[in-house]
Amino acid sequence: MEKREGVCKEMTCTEAEKMVIPYINDKLSFQELEDFIGHIETCENCREELEIHYMVDVGLKKLDEVDGTYDIVGDLRRKLEESANTIRRFFLFQITRYSVSTLMTMALLLSVLLQLRIWKQAGFLFF
Repeated sequence: MEKREGVCKEMTCTEAEKMVIPYINDKLSFQELEDFIGHIETCENCREELEIHYMVDVGLKKLDEVDGTYDIVGDLRRKLEESANTIRRFFLFQITRYSVSTLMTMALLLSVLLQLRIWKQAGFLFF
């Protein structure tokens, strides 16, 4: 799903098909990657399209490099898993970042309140 300005929009197959080659070449932005993987996980037709392009593009390149057999389907599966893991790690990083930020804000607020209490007890504040 694509998230822009708080609105969720389903990625169309046409949009996903345009992202197949950039995905294979690792040229998608994080948001595009997230949208693309989300679509590929739910759309069998686009997944097959990705597999075909991957077999042709990567398979031809690997023919010259690899001696013996090469597991193209397994390689694509690993690439998709790595992409999904990247998205999960980024999501966990965001949660951690927000949590730490919230804790820091709370600690700062607590410090200010405690300092005000100390000043009041010392007679510097008259409220």
